[in-house]
Amino acid sequence: MTLTATEILKKNNMKAKAREHLITLAVLLGCLLPLSANAYEKAVDTPAATPQEFNDTATSPRLISPGTLFFVPHWFGEIHFGGAYDIGEAKFSQLLSPALQLSIGYQPMEQLGFRGSLNGLWARNRYAYPEAKYNWNFLQATIDAQLNLTSLILGSQPDRNNYLYAFVGGGAAYSFNNDDAEEADKRYGVDFQKLWRDYRWHLVARAGIGYQYFVGYNLAVGGEISAHMMPDHFNSKLGRNDNRDWHINALVGIRYTFGSRYGRTEPVYEIPKPQPKPEPKPQPVPQPIVEKKDTFIDVPIEKISFNVNIYFVINQSIIRSNQIPKLTRLLKYLDEHPRAFIRLSGYADKDTGTPAINMRLSIERSQAVSKYLQDAGIQEWRIRRFAKGDRVQPFDIPEDNRVCICYVYDPDNPVRQDIIW
Repeated sequence: MTLTATEILKKNNMKAKAREHLITLAVLLGCLLPLSANAYEKAVDTPAATPQEFNDTATSPRLISPGTLFFVPHWFGEIHFGGAYDIGEAKFSQLLSPALQLSIGYQPMEQLGFRGSLNGLWARNRYAYPEAKYNWNFLQATIDAQLNLTSLILGSQPDRNNYLYAFVGGGAAYSFNNDDAEEADKRYGVDFQKLWRDYRWHLVARAGIGYQYFVGYNLAVGGEISAHMMPDHFNSKLGRNDNRDWHINALVGIRYTFGSRYGRTEPVYEIPKPQPKPEPKPQPVPQPIVEKKDTFIDVPIEKISFNVNIYFVINQSIIRSNQIPKLTRLLKYLDEHPRAFIRLSGYADKDTGTPAINMRLSIERSQAVSKYLQDAGIQEWRIRRFAKGDRVQPFDIPEDNRVCICYVYDPDNPVRQDIIW
């Protein structure tokens, strides 16, 4: 069939628009790749922090756990392009047309996500007898639910870099520019029993399957195949038994994640047991310069010389590695001031746990600090332990009340000192 000048002009315009879409996608991909590489370096290549206080000692901490991976809810955007096939009365190659899909979505959990999409461009079909081919334009707005099949089958792994997913959803389609079908109806006498003019709205239901592969921390490439079920008047023809019209998409594209996809908890280290200092050789002293130190001298809080705060993790009484420098300086002070005494008060955060659990935690925290000091050589009679549970909250910030406060009284320095360790 010979093409008219109008048909040739329309076909050339369609090719020009397709080239413009490809150039735009290439520019967007070039902009997103550096951003994804930078985010990947920050999230993956940054080494895990090690306790600074052990750098100057011969004993290194033993890593118990490198930290646990956890999923981070996030937003994402997608651009897909490819081909579409409209089931009809012609060869497969004669019913193909280009397709474009723009999407934005939210992933609240690793196995489930939601996506809103705008897709379409134009569709193509043929009438068998009399023979007539015709195109029309349409746009679809759909909302999908996505299921991560790989995570559902193989289990959770937040840093997995590729996965298979399925989706199902629906929405509405806006069809317009059906001039080819109207012209065929007039020129060739084609009996379009469901011909529509100007524009037409349709309901859409769709389902499909896809694959994503992350080439960076935020950037993934992939593809998907979807089947779209339309009302029978979508292609202007009456289907056999008034069946639905079907539109099939096969797309490839990119997905960009805004923010983090996953994170890792802090590593856990085993605190090395401090080695007690060797007892110095006794030296003859004509007369002791200090009074007999055989009992603990308790004093009111207002007479305390200074205090040191040892903070703990929620629901734990293990001394953290970042608190060791405070205890090291406290041990040095107690060694240099043999007349000083220490009073340990354990606390717990009342916003978490029950009173019974918090009382046990506060006892264990004061015991942990006491044992650390005694293992380092401080005599037991110089230490007095107390446990306040959650009845007393020394600080306004709840997290700061997971603490053992070390009150130091030094008769040689009775004036309160502003020491912050």
